[in-house]
Order: sequence, then structure tokens, then C-alpha cells
Amino acid sequence: MAKQLMVGLILLCSVQAGMAQTLPENYDFGLGITYEISSGKNGNLQKGEQLAMWFSKGDYTGMESPKRKGFFMVMDLKTQKMVTLLTDQKMAMVMDLGKMQQRMQGQGKEDKQAAVKVSKTGKSATIAGYHCIQYLVESDDSRSLVWITNELGNGMGNFAKSLAAMLETGPKPIRLPSMSGMENGVMLRMETTDKKSGNSSNFEAVAVSKEGRKLATTGFKVMAMPGQ
Repeated sequence: MAKQLMVGLILLCSVQAGMAQTLPENYDFGLGITYEISSGKNGNLQKGEQLAMWFSKGDYTGMESPKRKGFFMVMDLKTQKMVTLLTDQKMAMVMDLGKMQQRMQGQGKEDKQAAVKVSKTGKSATIAGYHCIQYLVESDDSRSLVWITNELGNGMGNFAKSLAAMLETGPKPIRLPSMSGMENGVMLRMETTDKKSGNSSNFEAVAVSKEGRKLATTGFKVMAMPGQ
């Protein structure tokens, strides 16, 4: 999963300019979580990239790889836009997810979301110093264990929707299980296994930043993805 996600992000950076767009003056984030991603098969997992997610009080979530400096993504759930910021070059590229979804529907490429059952397991754990409640998320296709903490405010809803949208728009779309029915806290660990293939992927928090972060977009050259 990590490799597919990063390939998708790199491809977004190579797209040529389209028509002009506008951005908010600032993206203001209050909480950052850095996750370590592992993937493999039949329990044999290998550590991969780290991924930092930034939560806001608004309808947008930020994402970056600590190894890829000057590259930042914002998923705006309100406007249904995914914005790729190249901070060193002061450039931004905008993808309209609503239009992309319409095209996928027209081409018959959109699959129906499998029925998902979400339940508390009664177990808990301390992850990155925070108390978490464990949930079981199960469908015919996959089984996931998810740990949510309420000690860092909310954000789970935005995280799940943002990450799912980012993964589904990559060159090799990946569908995450639905997170509806969980408390709207912050996810600190997720272990997912595909029942058919045995492929597994884990997200686990390794660092928490409460200092916040503000990204100014003044002076950025803003472009749309071709065909949008």
C-alpha cells in the first residue's frame, strides 16, 4: 500500500498545468500524527515509508512524507478538491475529485462499497502515550483492527475520508474499509488484512505534534489538472 500511495503522489507532481484555480490564503493545522507504514503477506510485514497526517478544525486534512521535503498534499472534503503543494517552487496543482468520480461512474469503474460491520472489541492499548479503544472493522473482503484515542480531540472522520480518497485516486486504486460507526477521535493504529490474498498493511503512530502548522499559499502559481 505504501509503495502504491507514494507512486501516486509522485505522478501527481509530474502533471502539466491546466487552467488557473484559487486557494485559501492559509491552510491551518492544529495536530500532526506521523505514521509508520508496514506491508506484507501472511504476517510477514516489512517497514516502509512514514506518512504524516495533519488535522485541522476545518474540512481539510494535510499529508506529507517526511523523506520528501517541499511536497505537501491537502484533501479538502468541503470543496472535493485534492491540492498538491510544491512549496520550494511555490506551485500548486488542483484535482477535482467530484469530476473524477463522475468520469469513473461514466466508465463503469466505480465499485460498490462492500457491507461493513464495525464493533468495539472491548480491548484497549496505549499507543504513542495515548489511551486507545480497539475496533473491529470487517467485511467479506477484509478484516481490520483500528485503535482510536479521544485524548487528542477529533479527526477520525476526516482522516478516514481523506486517506480513502487519496488512495482511490492513485494509478492502482486501493479501497479502505468504511470507518463509519466509530468514535470521531484520532486513529493511532490500523491493521488491515485482505481475506482473499492474505496481503496486510499496518499504520502505527510513532510521533505526535501538538504545535500545529500553518502553510501560506500567497504567491503560489495555481494550476488545475489537465481535463478538469
